[in-house]
Amino acid sequence: MLNAVLAGKKRGTGLQNPHAAPEMAEGAEDVLTASVFERLSYLPEALLSKVMTTLLGTPFGALQSIDYWPSWYLPSGTRVEPDVLLRDEKQTLLVEAKRHDGIRQQDAGQLANELLAGWEEDCLGEHCLLLTLGGLVDTHERSHQQLLASVLPLLPAGSAARFTLVCRSWQQLYQALETHIDPDTPIGCRRLLDDIAQCYAWHGLRTHPMRWLNNLKPLGLSSTPASFAAWKLK
Repeated sequence: MLNAVLAGKKRGTGLQNPHAAPEMAEGAEDVLTASVFERLSYLPEALLSKVMTTLLGTPFGALQSIDYWPSWYLPSGTRVEPDVLLRDEKQTLLVEAKRHDGIRQQDAGQLANELLAGWEEDCLGEHCLLLTLGGLVDTHERSHQQLLASVLPLLPAGSAARFTLVCRSWQQLYQALETHIDPDTPIGCRRLLDDIAQCYAWHGLRTHPMRWLNNLKPLGLSSTPASFAAWKLK
């Protein structure tokens, strides 16, 4: 979370109230974002490319740069601060992260302003990716289309061709990592995955879907109730 602290994001780090006990650092959206993306950027180039390609559903090449909370301005002078900006050799990925999965927190106005400011300052290029991470009830296609339909009217005509909206959950990000970090991956990468899992736990995020009892596979036991008739309590 070094980048969160350097950017002045004290909430959730324990620095907001330096006299509080360490266990009172409850985590926060900016700390979560920095902690996860810092570790992503430490992955070997080819591995990070695979993870991001799986997450985004479109090819993402070798990471050229990563910026946290860049400060952009709309023509009106209003300052806009997206969460993370990543670049490969061909495209720019703009990330707007929210603290929770399964809760509607993403705001169409905020997303539109980030695109407008990024285009105004020539930071996004002509076809960028906009990733919303967390902050949606679900990431089904219907939710994606509803969010896109809310963003487009806030942008100039023709803007739909200038960006691609990708909606993902924190859980999907973890599972993309888990897909490519297997037991044969270098130990440093596996430790990094463990770090991210602990960060998720701190922030109350699930790494995997909930498993309900009625969805568990039966064990196929063949014993009958009569098999236990001879048992006696000692």
